[in-house]
Amino acid sequence: MTTFPNKPRDLKKFIMIILNKWLAKCINRINYVKSYYIREGKVQNNEEKILLIKTTLQNKTKLEEFIKKNHPYDTPEIIYLKPEEIEQKYLNRLVW
Repeated sequence: MTTFPNKPRDLKKFIMIILNKWLAKCINRINYVKSYYIREGKVQNNEEKILLIKTTLQNKTKLEEFIKKNHPYDTPEIIYLKPEEIEQKYLNRLVW
C-alpha cells in the first residue's frame, strides 16, 4: 500500500508502468483521502490517493525499488499487508 499526491496524470502513468513491467498484477486506487500529518513541527494536510498494489513475494523487492525510485515523495509510504490466508482461486490470478 502506498499513498500518492492528487495528480491524476502522474498517478495513472505510475500505475501503468507498474503493471506494464509486471511488478504487480492488480492495483486498486482509492480516490479521495485527506491526510493529516506533522512535518517540520507543523500540522499539515493534503489530498492524496491510496494505492493497494497486489503482487507476489517474488516481486516485492523489485516493486519496492521502483516505488522508491519513481515516487514523487522523498520518503514514500510503503506498507506491506501480509494476509495469513488468501482464497486460492484469487491467489492463482496473482501468480504468473
